[in-house]
Amino acid sequence: MSDIQPYQIVTIIIFIAILLAAQIIIKRLIGRGKVTPLQSVMKITETLSVSPKERLYLLNIRGQDFLLCASKAGSSNIVQINSLEEESLDA
Repeated sequence: MSDIQPYQIVTIIIFIAILLAAQIIIKRLIGRGKVTPLQSVMKITETLSVSPKERLYLLNIRGQDFLLCASKAGSSNIVQINSLEEESLDA
């Protein structure tokens, strides 16, 4: 005897159909400009692998640059970086 009942299959098919319909509706609303997608204020500008367990990330958050050092051990450091334009304006 099968462990899967017909009503379970129908329920899954209906659930997937609802998800697909929601996706189509949201894409159409975004295309018409009625809904705007969320914009992230943080962007990863560059990444660099320092060692097999450590990486450097250059982040841009609202126009300011940060350097993040992250390791697989869980430790991380973050430092704000002054750009060359800001340094020349300060001098």
